Amino acid sequence: MTKTKRTRKTKTMRNLAWTAALLLILALLLAFDALNGDPLSQQWAIHRAIRYAEKLYPEETFHWDQRTAADGQFFNYVVYVQSDQSSDTNFAVQTRFWLLTDDEIRGMEFESTHTFYVDHRWNTCYRLGNEAAQQAAAYLTVQAPKLQFASAYGAQGNIVDINLCYTEQDGMTPADYVDDLPLDAAFDKALLQKVPSRLCAQVLCDGKPTEADMQTVLHTLKQVLESNDMPITYYDITLVPTGDYADHSAFMADVLESGLTSADTIA
Repeated sequence: MTKTKRTRKTKTMRNLAWTAALLLILALLLAFDALNGDPLSQQWAIHRAIRYAEKLYPEETFHWDQRTAADGQFFNYVVYVQSDQSSDTNFAVQTRFWLLTDDEIRGMEFESTHTFYVDHRWNTCYRLGNEAAQQAAAYLTVQAPKLQFASAYGAQGNIVDINLCYTEQDGMTPADYVDDLPLDAAFDKALLQKVPSRLCAQVLCDGKPTEADMQTVLHTLKQVLESNDMPITYYDITLVPTGDYADHSAFMADVLESGLTSADTIA
């Protein structure tokens, strides 16, 4: 083999080695990006999510809801967008492989997130239910001071939880009451005359609770709320015993649950 051929072969092998090294580095970078995401892709996903939302709702402008993450794994970035004009208009948008943007999030195959949360009023229903619970709690705290509530619901720590648009057969179905749930409307007690509702609460009870205790609590809750124009369709109450218990199973054996109870059956 001549010197020229050996030199050419050496250069070829060196180029192949450099190429292999670069490909290995690229593969490592892509693997890291797939597991952790990167800031540039994140900003690109935020940009695309906002543009996507503004095409769905052209009369509104949007921003990234920074209370939520926009991390990306396996080149899939999920961004929560919030309307500047409507507090109830917020939903998730995903961007996959930098160019595929939609709001058909895994786990929600039947509806896109904007349809589910905005158009079918789940955001509005949750918010109004929370406002209703705050109003109910204010009445109960003053007018039923003997009731000691054992649990706090939601970020606001309400002593009761109210689910609007609730039926025994289907649970919460706000899509069936869209006309009664205008976006961004404040809670009005008249709403409870239009949509079915469920109130959940945990109430402390001295000693082992009895069925008579349950009936007293149900009666008190219904009386206070209906006297303040807040009729509830269903009550779901748990009486929690106080005192020391040797083990958890003994405690749970004394917990008394009303199950879903129609207000019509409460004396």
